[in-house]
Amino acid sequence: MTGVFITGYGSHLPGPPLPDSALPPLDVPLTSVQAQRIGVTRRHWAGHPDTVTTMAQTAAERALERAGTDPEDLGLLILANWTSRRYIPELAPRIATSLGATNAVAFDLCCACAGFLYGLAVADSFLSGGRYRRALVVASETTSQRARPGSRATRVYADGAGAFVLQREAGRGGSLIDHVLATDGTRHDIMDVDSDGHVRTRLPQRDLAGLVARSIVGVSDTVLARNDLTYDDVDWFVPHTGTAGIQAAVRDRLPIETGRVLTNFSSVGNLSSAAVPVAVDHFASRGVIRPGQLVLSASVGTGWYAAAALYTL
Repeated sequence: MTGVFITGYGSHLPGPPLPDSALPPLDVPLTSVQAQRIGVTRRHWAGHPDTVTTMAQTAAERALERAGTDPEDLGLLILANWTSRRYIPELAPRIATSLGATNAVAFDLCCACAGFLYGLAVADSFLSGGRYRRALVVASETTSQRARPGSRATRVYADGAGAFVLQREAGRGGSLIDHVLATDGTRHDIMDVDSDGHVRTRLPQRDLAGLVARSIVGVSDTVLARNDLTYDDVDWFVPHTGTAGIQAAVRDRLPIETGRVLTNFSSVGNLSSAAVPVAVDHFASRGVIRPGQLVLSASVGTGWYAAAALYTL
């Protein structure tokens, strides 16, 4: 075990939930069967005054409140974001200032959809080194802005933020047990953002879903084996959602029954790096994930990144 504890978690979804009927029309209308296959019935899109920074701040404040931690006690703040990347200035220092985390070293991290789990791994390393005691890892994404208007992606991509508070040797809360990170530069050109800022994919969706599933299974197998655990030991699997097709491909390859897979994809859509912490807050706040239960989370980000983490709350 790392000696790093998860003492708080929180999330934020902007505005009211939007059904398909509230969204701009598609270039090619969907049949009812096609809409059902997409699997998202509503989602949240950020509009004024919601931004990556304001959503991150709200999620962070909720996580800090649950942790009973004053912002001034944070030594480290990591923001995972790719949908609103800037050259300069980046956003984490502004979030730290807005929170009142005056003593925190703050920086941005990308890694696409795997950003939050990469952020947990980075924070764990900082805390385990002994120089820092408390950290906040927050993922905040305006994924809807990366969907080409009129495309089916507008029915999947959505916005939101989620955060964890971590503390070294806290003696309370859940434990960040272990994590595994992996990269594969041979997959670098599968997806990118075009000159208009919209995601484009150079791989058929079925092939993409298979690749994501293999990557998720790979890091999940590794982190379990390294801790002498099996999938039977896992109470809940909370993955990055991606798409309905990706979820189906992951479930087909993982030896874990559907009833132990937790996703709120149908009601929030694809939140990119924020998907895991938002889902954790959703299910833990409703008493589904209970203290002490073993959770496995995994995510994949284009680039190519893969990550898995074992933890309790």
